[in-house]
Amino acid sequence: MSEASPEPVAPDEGAAAQTVLDPDPPPRVERRRYRVGEREGRKLVVSGNAPNVELYVERGLSVDGAGRKRFGAQTIFLDGVYVGAPFCDNEARQYSLDHHAGCVRAFTLATCEQAVVMLLQGLPLASGTWTIWINDPDLDSMLAAWVLMNHVELLRDDRALLKRAMPAIRLEGVIDAHGTDRDLLTGLPDDALAAAKAQLDRLMAEERRLKSSRQWMQTSWIEYACDQLERMDDELLPQGALDALLELQELGRAALFNQRIAVLLESTLGIYEVEERLKDRYGAALGVIVLRIDKDRYTLRLVDAFLPKNLDAVYRALNRADPRARTRGARPNAWGGSGDIGGSPREGGTGLSGPEILAVLADVLGPHVPWWRRLFTLFLGLIRGKSRPAALPPRT
Repeated sequence: MSEASPEPVAPDEGAAAQTVLDPDPPPRVERRRYRVGEREGRKLVVSGNAPNVELYVERGLSVDGAGRKRFGAQTIFLDGVYVGAPFCDNEARQYSLDHHAGCVRAFTLATCEQAVVMLLQGLPLASGTWTIWINDPDLDSMLAAWVLMNHVELLRDDRALLKRAMPAIRLEGVIDAHGTDRDLLTGLPDDALAAAKAQLDRLMAEERRLKSSRQWMQTSWIEYACDQLERMDDELLPQGALDALLELQELGRAALFNQRIAVLLESTLGIYEVEERLKDRYGAALGVIVLRIDKDRYTLRLVDAFLPKNLDAVYRALNRADPRARTRGARPNAWGGSGDIGGSPREGGTGLSGPEILAVLADVLGPHVPWWRRLFTLFLGLIRGKSRPAALPPRT
């Protein structure tokens, strides 16, 4: 493997860097859970149900012990990106799931099964931003990424969805580690083994087609990874669960006071049904909902009544920032409502994008940041020549 030329951007909880999806995405024609976004000029894939877990696919990426210091906390290297032995560094919050170098391959689980083990051991993927790095989107790596990007769904309801997906994951793990003639090691009965083989054949079909036509190395691997995650959903999730996930598609998050989060999303459901679903998903961590109704209209819902300020303070800040808002005159057109529910200006909607709304929420309801840290962050951005885009909310 060759050394990667671009420098990775280390996640910094005090910085303002944030995944750029699309502040005003067009209405969806095809229902998709995964999207290609961009951070600092680098393409990535995120899920509409866990946008804090970012997947990067960089052809030939190779990272050694010294090189991993350039990567920030909450980084996961998959299937050969890290050139040494697999490791779990909880102090640095960096992990390498692998079964190539520095281990006895015959005794070591493949990467996709290691991802399941990490999930069951409680890897805190819901906290902050995580980055996953792979250098070849083969089935083992992509299944591992799928497991990590669907951590909430797979652990819910007594791990029902993980139990459903596990035969295919186990079979791929055995094949990748030991070869196609060792399926006895899966321990699966004949009918379950046949079903898992059929699933893997379907998931491998596009990769085989591209390789047989000699198009694999010319293919956009980030686009392929995005499409492959969709195919994995179709194969490994029941249609009812997939439909429920597609009803709530997150566009971003912001960190609020006392480890609460604000969630920006779009949905065909009403605000109270959205609140019920998100509470079921995030529990007490849910602080504020920003529901995108259409291109220029949003509903705000304060979920945690014990945040230091309510939505009245948010409306005032939004009205100052919104170029379409009018708070005076005979026909005011402003953000407003009650202290716990409200929305964007009724006449013509808002001139702010969803990420800009999140940024205002973070400023008003976010964790206290000392003045010296704000000044240092601004200075750091200036010397890097990268000022903060107004449309980007802070990392969670």
